[in-house]
Amino acid sequence: MFTAHSGTAVDRSADRPARDLRRMQRVVAAAVLTIPATAVTIGRLFMTDDSDTRKALDEIAADPSRQQVVVWLGFLSALTVVPAFLALGRLAKRRRPVLAAVALGVNLAAYLGGYAMFAIDGLYLAGAGVPAEQRDGAAALIDQTWSTGASGLSTALFVIGHVIGAILMGLALRGSIPTIGWLAMILSQPGHVVAFVVFQNVVMDSVAWGLMALCFVIAAIAVLRTPDDEWDLPPRGFGTAPAAG
Repeated sequence: MFTAHSGTAVDRSADRPARDLRRMQRVVAAAVLTIPATAVTIGRLFMTDDSDTRKALDEIAADPSRQQVVVWLGFLSALTVVPAFLALGRLAKRRRPVLAAVALGVNLAAYLGGYAMFAIDGLYLAGAGVPAEQRDGAAALIDQTWSTGASGLSTALFVIGHVIGAILMGLALRGSIPTIGWLAMILSQPGHVVAFVVFQNVVMDSVAWGLMALCFVIAAIAVLRTPDDEWDLPPRGFGTAPAAG
């Protein structure tokens, strides 16, 4: 704000102390960290077996509320997963800056590029909503979407980047969070492989996501315990008295 003083305009905004938002940022980051993997962990328990797409559409049509839970929890996860990984990267970078930067880059590519994984959950719900005689066409469209064009690339990017990125981030978090936390992040990935490749069981995949959620919760506690000066630089001018006169 400018005021007149002896015929000269004076900027009074410089007299205002800078507002330090670092504590609030840590609280918000900790809250966000608890959401994405937890949402997917719960959502997996409501998923319909999609090994046969046509059969899955009929099952969803009989009880669409389960797929609605999957879709909305998937949306919540997609909304928060990137900020959550940014918080993990910030937490890890003080001890392992290079590995944290690489891990963050891989995870951001996987989750920002893996939009199709969340969108296809919505396709199942939409396909189940069409008349029964049209579901063969809806099933064929979903099957084609999985593997062709940008959706196919998005799916591959998510699967590969998610696995590699989680392992790298777990390694980057060593020393920044307790061992059980970063180890849970790493072990979650072979858990996904066993769940889908060996047993094809969504409950086991939910357990794998639960391990990842455990790491996020432990990291959230570490973020809350991190001093402001270790979390970020203070705002310019914070803690200094305004000049006299």
